[in-house]
Amino acid sequence: MEWIETTAKSVQEAKDLALDKLGVDEAEAEFDVLEEPKAGLFGRVRGQARIRARVVPKSPRARAERNDRRRTKGRKQGESGEGGDSSASAADVGDEPASGPSTKSPAAVPSRKRTPKPTEESTVEQVQASVEGFLRGLTSAFGIETTVSSEINDDALDAQIEGKHGLLLGPKGRTLEAIQELTRVSAQRGAPSSTRIRVDIGGYREARRAALAAFAAAAAQRAIDEGVEIVLEPMNAADRKIVHDSLGDTEGVTTRSAGNEPRRRVVVVPDRGGDADGDGHDGDDDQNDD
Repeated sequence: MEWIETTAKSVQEAKDLALDKLGVDEAEAEFDVLEEPKAGLFGRVRGQARIRARVVPKSPRARAERNDRRRTKGRKQGESGEGGDSSASAADVGDEPASGPSTKSPAAVPSRKRTPKPTEESTVEQVQASVEGFLRGLTSAFGIETTVSSEINDDALDAQIEGKHGLLLGPKGRTLEAIQELTRVSAQRGAPSSTRIRVDIGGYREARRAALAAFAAAAAQRAIDEGVEIVLEPMNAADRKIVHDSLGDTEGVTTRSAGNEPRRRVVVVPDRGGDADGDGHDGDDDQNDD
């Protein structure tokens, strides 16, 4: 995932803007502060905060070592003297010859731990098989007969569950978001990879994107007609990104985000003779906050 840069009047506001643009929560992103505002006279702040951010890459997990318990058991047998002489215990722990008593204490024998080999990244085809297998098992557990398919688009894998299944969608797609996260975790364990995974059910995401775009357009027109800021309902980061993007080229308004998660929302701001910064996207938290 490539880095993006954002600016605002504080580092936190710049981070919030970056999260909106990436469409993820803060736990899924990493930041690099490039520039911070400087203190001026009389408590004023000069300059802006500038950061760069990106979605945290999915790194393969290392395999845990499995032989510690066996070594510990060998040491205990050598110390207790039970179940055989000390030479046999020492041979198990420190690879000493089995013949003759050992002069080394088992506790003094250095531990020879093996360094786990890094797990190789799986191919996109392996990730695809893992994702489809998990989703088929999930829908079967729900008692739903459906078709699961997927396709590879650039660096992402888009999986689709056919049909309208309200039980799998949940209110405002919250269950769908949980299913997508579970699918990512399952794939990361079965086929570690940095491939991004997106899950959809019956074309819900595209339908919601269209509905949000129409809703945002209506709010923008109202802001222009009445000359007031329109505060939208709280949304998650992905939905806020859709609103920002859909109004990015709309003349007469800019957008910004306000509030804290989970009640963070988009504010549609009418142009006021050059007060807005003119970037047409999240115009931003550094405007109209007096």
